[in-house]
Amino acid sequence: MPYVPAEVLDGFSLGVGPLKEPGDLFVDDAGHIYLLDTGNNRLICLDSSMNVTRVISQFDNDGKPDGFNGPRGVFVTSQGDIYVADTGNGRVVILDSQGQFVRLIGEPVSDEEGIIPEDYRYKPIRLVVDVAKRVFVVVEGEYEGIVQFDEQGTFRRFFGAPRVVPRLADVIWSKLATREQRERMALFLPTEYSSVDLDDRGFIYATIATGDLARSQPIWRLNPGGENVLRALGFMVPRGDKPTTWEENQQGKPPSKFVDIVAREHGIYSGLDLNRGRVFTYDAEGHLLYEFGARGYQKGAVVKPTAIEELNGRLLILDAGTNSVTVYEPTEYAISIHLAMDYYYRGDYANSDLWWRNVLRLNANSDRAYTGVGLTYMMNGQFAEAMKYFKLGDNRLGYSRAYAYYRSDVVREHFSLVATVFVGLLVLLSVLRRLGVFRTLRRKVGRVYRAFDLWCLRRGGWISGVWETTKETGRGLHYALHVIVHPFDGFWDLKYEKRGNAYSATVILLLACSSYVFLRQYMGFIFNTSDPAALNIYSEFASLLVPFFLWCIINWSLTTLLDGKGGVKDIYIASCYALTPLVLINFPITVLSNYLIMQESTFLVVFLVSGVIWTGALLFLGTMVTHHYDGIKTVYTSVLTGAGIIIVIFVGVFFFVLMDQVAMFFGDIIKELTLRM
Repeated sequence: MPYVPAEVLDGFSLGVGPLKEPGDLFVDDAGHIYLLDTGNNRLICLDSSMNVTRVISQFDNDGKPDGFNGPRGVFVTSQGDIYVADTGNGRVVILDSQGQFVRLIGEPVSDEEGIIPEDYRYKPIRLVVDVAKRVFVVVEGEYEGIVQFDEQGTFRRFFGAPRVVPRLADVIWSKLATREQRERMALFLPTEYSSVDLDDRGFIYATIATGDLARSQPIWRLNPGGENVLRALGFMVPRGDKPTTWEENQQGKPPSKFVDIVAREHGIYSGLDLNRGRVFTYDAEGHLLYEFGARGYQKGAVVKPTAIEELNGRLLILDAGTNSVTVYEPTEYAISIHLAMDYYYRGDYANSDLWWRNVLRLNANSDRAYTGVGLTYMMNGQFAEAMKYFKLGDNRLGYSRAYAYYRSDVVREHFSLVATVFVGLLVLLSVLRRLGVFRTLRRKVGRVYRAFDLWCLRRGGWISGVWETTKETGRGLHYALHVIVHPFDGFWDLKYEKRGNAYSATVILLLACSSYVFLRQYMGFIFNTSDPAALNIYSEFASLLVPFFLWCIINWSLTTLLDGKGGVKDIYIASCYALTPLVLINFPITVLSNYLIMQESTFLVVFLVSGVIWTGALLFLGTMVTHHYDGIKTVYTSVLTGAGIIIVIFVGVFFFVLMDQVAMFFGDIIKELTLRM
């Protein structure tokens, strides 16, 4: 465990009476704590020792007594000015360090028509203030972004508005639906923010409350331009627990929903998960450092967490469910992580390495610790060791950087030797060619081949048959090299001149499938994001063979009705030969990928995409020649074949799911009968 509960504070232990649905918590630069007791409309101020110094429930507003109404957010500047999001009154209240009223920031007003809607409801819930005294306010139900005010409280703009990206299915359905159906459909609304915090560099960390982004990218880091610059180079995107299955949702295990975030030292940040009561801590690169917490009523668990803050390495979590603050102390594990990162940022790589190794002693599965050790090795110039640890930490960017240096050193060290050997081989090959060695060797190989061919013919029987089939298959494979560069002549000869056969076509199909599996398994670590240990060779082969055979069968079924001239065998042979570019490209490019760095991925993509395009073009031309179609007829025949494949797969998956449900139903009945008997 990175943190353990040390104490739980409530209103009685603080001596201020019971808390009621506390909404926010803030710790200033001096370590003073500000607890916003929302239900009691008051702000409780404490020192770093958790002693109450002041309770603000009323203040003098131009000679009149005034107070809060359901406040939900508080922020304190380095000068001690207190900003409170007075939610119920629709305003931001500014107090000085003594709790005296300074001024108000009311509802945003704009001279430009349409910027602020007429029915706009201003309910501020969280806020931060930067060094320029600009105020950034999160408003409940606001989909345009964070509301930004200047130092005088004048509205400037909506800051960091997430873009609306409706799903393709929703767009298609909206086009097909009737007017009444469209009126009943939900609007494509952007997401809204739930909380914000400010780091020491002036960047705003924000959490997303609703929408698709709340599941995929719930944490944002906004630069002064309002753009999300959060780095996500870890094993997973910083989003807490990943979205779960429907069954897990039914069991009460929904995905994470962040309600608050706290920015910490060296770019570290911790997000508070409402759904599962957990705290997820990430570094500046997006690597998960640790997580802890749970929901419940026992000590250390939370019921309805609303805010999180850091105080001298300890974490404070405000719980509106139990009306208390839980103080968590770091364990050796968390202390080791933070010390390792602190030493690294100071440039003390030796101590950083020691603390990261201590982390690995406590948790051998810490990806970030392996990355930390790898960074230390790289800074010390030990690139081979750095690559080893980056790979253990699943850090592809770090591995690529270390490998670039390692490769450069190897090339520099062995270039003269390799160049000398290469030139020597060229000279040797030239001398052997002039002496006629290759010509003599070719004649001897030819004599051996002819002798073996004659021997097979004399033996007769199955030996002769197998040898003839092997020769025919070899000629067919060799002819595939002609087909891929001369498709019109090649596919014509495949059908009418019998230059190819089913045996050679099957070999090409199996080689194409093998090249795909080889690519998936042995692609260089930098470019291979799949888990090779979880690779299932049968499912990988099936993922290619099933669509391929569906293509052949459905294409034959359609072309039979559309005056196609090719039979099933013709379609099968032509389609197999069209896969030849995949065989020629996938195998060498997979080997090459192990010697490239991330910046050279363009070469990899170009070759892989070229192979797919080349194969697609050959498949199209093979269909055209095989069936004697023109271009237009080949296009819609191919489209219909593709649609048929999708329909068949959909029906097949639906059938298996239905059968699985039926089996579960009868299984439940049998279980029930067994229990009753």
